[in-house]
Amino acid sequence: MDANLINPIDHFLAESDLYFYGDNFWQAPLYKQVENLNIEQALWRPAEDKHCIWQLVRHLNYWKYWALKYTREGVMEEAKAFNWAPLPDDKSESNWKADTEKMKELHEEFKSLCLSLGERLLNSSDEKIVFLRTVLYHDSYHSGQIGVLRSLQNIKPVV
Repeated sequence: MDANLINPIDHFLAESDLYFYGDNFWQAPLYKQVENLNIEQALWRPAEDKHCIWQLVRHLNYWKYWALKYTREGVMEEAKAFNWAPLPDDKSESNWKADTEKMKELHEEFKSLCLSLGERLLNSSDEKIVFLRTVLYHDSYHSGQIGVLRSLQNIKPVV
């Protein structure tokens, strides 16, 4: 076997990290877009009926959590019950930071579960595994929204 070939699972996990933490070609990394925002930036919204960055972070966290639970336990809970859960009553800097740290923890859990699935991660048509694998599409969609909200606030892009 060629020593330069990368195991497909390792490649998938490396690409996931490039997307989440940085140094990818296509877009600003998700975590870097939120990690240094203050509470005012996280709560800003262009109109009353639009989501703020903090709401998007909580939404992303929920679906990543749900994908992990669904894959591990096979439990089909009412997935949309907390789709857009309300922000905490205490809209503090510490609660905002806790949600961004939760985002990072969930990403690491995602990678761990993907690694434990081995070849099944990429070869399975099991609905639970497909859902887990494609949760990155959902993250990417909302990452673009976060980028737009940053831009509308004149926040310098991350690279």
